[in-house]
Order: sequence, then structure tokens, then C-alpha cells
Amino acid sequence: MAVNNPEEPGCYTEHGVSGYGVAAKLSRKEPMNEAFVKGMAEKMMLAIADKCMELGARCIGHIKSHLRTEAGTIKADTIGASHGSYSSGTLTEPVKDLYIAINSIIQGIPEDAVKAATLEGMHEVADRRGITVVKEKEHTYFDEFDFVASKQDYIKQLEEQLTATENPDSDQEK
Repeated sequence: MAVNNPEEPGCYTEHGVSGYGVAAKLSRKEPMNEAFVKGMAEKMMLAIADKCMELGARCIGHIKSHLRTEAGTIKADTIGASHGSYSSGTLTEPVKDLYIAINSIIQGIPEDAVKAATLEGMHEVADRRGITVVKEKEHTYFDEFDFVASKQDYIKQLEEQLTATENPDSDQEK
């Protein structure tokens, strides 16, 4: 881990603040209840944070996720592994499929390192929990205002985004 240098200009260093976003469809043969989904999302946020720090990040700005299902929405985030992770939201019933959007904002490593850490963290936690990453696609920054559509409309939009073939270089089928 880098040592603080008071003469360095903070986020205006070579790599400054970098971000990466990914949207994915996750699936599991056995239904996932609310506690399982929250635990998975929290572990994902911490795994991404740990991987970023291992790659030389100076600090974690914010790693957040938004999970949408037919049964409800879960949000999870962290500002660094030493701070833990937090999740909120509810599911009305167990689900087999969910859509997740993850945004990682990190200081001190380039965007390709943030991307690698985000994807590795997502895949490793999913694999350990018996979850398949069905599809994934890079996406832009999201926030609460992005989720004003109904659950059904939003899930339809995500499905269309993940099945679009406009840019085959950024789509990855698993």
C-alpha cells in the first residue's frame, strides 16, 4: 500500500480517481433468499475493495451495487474493506435470477486495474456461492435517479441491454 505523501497533489496524480461500471445478469439453480443475496452483494463489494488495494489503490472512493429482481431491490456498498460493507432493501420471495449493476470509484490505480478488480471480485464471489454470471456488459455511472422505472420495465430494459448486439466487443457471454 502506498504511503501518504503530503507533497503529492492528491487525486491529481498520474492515475488520480478512476472508475469502472459493469452490469450483469446472475443466475443460480437454487433460489436465493434475501439474506443470501445481501450477503453475496456485501462480500462482492469487499472483494472488489480488497483487490483494488492489492493492485496499489491509495483509497476506495465508493464501490456500490444495485441488484434488481422480480421480487425486489437490494443495494450494497463499501468505502473500503476496513469500513465493512452495508446492504439494504428487501426481496418478497427467493429468486433464481437477478440483475446487478456495480460501480467502483477508486483513487490511485488506472481504470484497467479498477476494471480487473471489479470483474475478478464479482466472478470470484459468484463462483463461491454457486452463482453463474450469465452475461455482463460495461455500463456508465448510475445513481438512484436511474431507477425510476417499474421493476418489470427496468428488468426488461436490462435484458434488452444485455442482449443487444450493437457493440459485440463489449459484450461477454458466459
